[in-house]
Parts: sequence; C-alpha cells; structure tokens
Amino acid sequence: MKKTTVFLSMLLLLALAISPITAQEPIEFMRFFGECEDEYSDIADLSDPSNFAGECSIIQIMTNAYNAENPDNAVTTTVVDWPGYTELNTRLAAGDAPDVMILHGIRIPNYASRGLLTPLDPYLEQYGIDINDFTDTARSYVSYEDQLYGIPLDVHGHLYYINLDLWEQAGMLDENGMPIIPTNVDDWRAAAQTFYDATGVPFFEFPAGGTDMSRDWMALVYQQGGTIQDDAGNPTVNTPEGLAALELILSVYDGVMSSETGATDRVEAFANNLTGSTREGTWQVNNIDAQAASPDIPLERFYVTSFPQFFDQPATWSSTHAMIVPLGLNPDPERIDRVMKFLSWMNEHNSAWAYTGHVPVNKSFLESADFEAIPHRGEYANFSTEAVPMPRLNWVTAFEDIMNEEIQSAVLGDKSAEQALADAQSRFDDFAAFGQ
Repeated sequence: MKKTTVFLSMLLLLALAISPITAQEPIEFMRFFGECEDEYSDIADLSDPSNFAGECSIIQIMTNAYNAENPDNAVTTTVVDWPGYTELNTRLAAGDAPDVMILHGIRIPNYASRGLLTPLDPYLEQYGIDINDFTDTARSYVSYEDQLYGIPLDVHGHLYYINLDLWEQAGMLDENGMPIIPTNVDDWRAAAQTFYDATGVPFFEFPAGGTDMSRDWMALVYQQGGTIQDDAGNPTVNTPEGLAALELILSVYDGVMSSETGATDRVEAFANNLTGSTREGTWQVNNIDAQAASPDIPLERFYVTSFPQFFDQPATWSSTHAMIVPLGLNPDPERIDRVMKFLSWMNEHNSAWAYTGHVPVNKSFLESADFEAIPHRGEYANFSTEAVPMPRLNWVTAFEDIMNEEIQSAVLGDKSAEQALADAQSRFDDFAAFGQ
C-alpha cells in the first residue's frame, strides 16, 4: 500500500510539473478582416499564393502556419467587427484584454497614453525583430513618444487605377505604353478634356457626392507643403492649403474630370469602362486584377500607381494595420515571452501579407525581386516614399468623421468651402480641448 501511495504521489508531481507546458492556455489573437476559419482551417501553406483570396484568408493561413510550426505555443483567433476598438475597450474595461490584437495605427496613441499597451522596445533584439528594417512610415505608425507599441503588419492607403485601353484611345500612353500622368492642376484639366473628347466618359471618377473624401483632402494639403497640425500638435485645417484642396475637390464634379454626381461604386464604373481612372485603396488591387482577367468584364488592361500629384509634391494618405499587445506596462514575463515569439514569427513571414495588396513594412522585402514579382506591386512601389503618416495624437481619431461631413456639405452645396473649413476647425478645437 505504501509503495502504491508513493508511486501515485510521484505521478501527481510529474503531472503538475508538465501541466504548465501541455495545458497552458493558447495566445489569444483578436482581429477583424472577417470570419473564414472554417473555410481555410486545413490550409497552412504560405508558399502557394493561389491559396490567398484577400485579407481574411491570408491572415488565417498565416495563423494556421504558425500553429503548425509552434504546437507548444499555439494561438487561438477571436474575430471581431471592423475596426475592433469597441470590443477592445470592452475587454480592457473587464480586465480581460487579449494577448495580441490587430489595430489601426492611428489609435495607438489613445491606448499607449493611458498605459494600456506594452512597449515592445525591450524585447525586439531578443526576438530577432529589426526595427531598422521597418519603413519610416510603418515605424512612425507604431511609435508613440519614442517607444514602439506594435509590430506593423502593413502600410495601406490610396492608389490611382488607370484603364490603359481607354488612355491609349485618348493618346495618353508614351512610346513604352506607360500612362502619361499629369502632375499639376492645369495639366489635369487639359488632360481630362482631351480624354473626354476622345472617349466620351469622365477622366477620373471621384466618390459620389463628396463622401469619404477626408483622406484625399489630406493628401492634397500635404502636396502643397501644408499640414493638419500646428507646431504644438493642435489640429489645423482652416488654412490656405486646406482651402485650395477643398476648392479643387469641389471643381472636379464637372462631367469631364469626374461625373457630375460622382460614383457610388467606383470599382464597378472602372471595371465597366465608364471612367478612365479612379482612386481606390491598396485593398482593391487583387479584386480589380481578377476583374480584368474575367472575359465577362469590359476592363482588360490597367496600371496602378500611388495617389496622383496635383500640387507641388507627391503625397498620399496612409494608414497601417498593426499587431499590438494590450497587456499593460508590466506584463507577465512568461506571457510576453510567448506573445513575442508569435509576433517575431509574423514579422518574419510578413511577405505573405503583401498578397493583400497592402504595402510591406520590411524594407528588405519591399526592395526584393520577390515583391516585384507579385502582379502590379512594382507599379506602386512609389507609394512607400509618398505615404504621409497621420499625426500621432488622440484628436486624429476624429479626423475622418469630422472632415468627411464638412467636405460633403460643401460638395452638396450646403456650405461654402470657407464655412465648411471654419466649422471643421471649430469642431476639432472642441474635440482637442474636451474629447481627449
């Protein structure tokens, strides 16, 4: 009996010794991008791009591949609605934050300023993450007060899509078959008239009724050497550059540059040869490429480059998806070790994410032949150097809502351009004073 008791005690001690390894909870990875776990649950091969069908599929396959290689440090996925911060706020309030979450970079200051995120600088070298390999824009987006609070997944933003067949019809391709893209307002107007006369369709389709134009407006401000913040970091939108940008937006709905009402679905208009070009996101490259390959779609050949230049210098709006760690300033050492192993692996395999259409964050891959080999990616390599990061300030979270409303009110004729910007400035001042 005594021997049996000793033997059972030894088994119990052995079980307790190994239980932290075999029974530890998986790392929780909270993300948006949609539900597709069931559809892609059996795919873990990152070497076959034919498996990739957009953001959801790629992030899920990356997670599957990680788990296949790291069964002792598994990750489980929690899917939330875009953009995810409502769910994050709820979890933080309940003291039940996920280990890792996908968050847009503009929201990092809001959480980092309250001590809710884990600074990652102390761990980077140990886990083989080279911060100097990040592009400047990517690094800026995950930084707050000189500390890194996330591992960037991409830089994304607006691109300019050109229908090569229609541009050729208008005589707007050079001897190498490349589009001759204007770079100032006067040349844009002349090109629009030439194009319209030759094709009968608008040159550059803009969003219907001025909806969602805050990002375009911001790009146009920076193209003039302007900014949306003053030296103290306060929002400043009612400026000469801001007015010139808004007046340009108001002028495009003339039936020649853009249709008089704009397009509710610009991708559909572009795919059906109803416009010579349009502005859309990096996230549409694969979709438009698939439509161009379809025999049922009029579009056949297209070229895509960074958001076009209208003023003195190129500039385009940008954003980022970043992997943050909402475990606070003093995370459990074992937990952060497991989290950093996952983040290190994701950064090492970031090249797979380039198949979303978004721009890679690692310069070593961005400058590689492998990146150039992905369809159309070399065409908009200029995006990386022209992308303007949003200011790293809390009021920026209100930027798009306020500017979208005021720009649309001007486009629809409810306000003058001057009044729209004055009202926007007043709203930003109130938000900056009381909303942070």
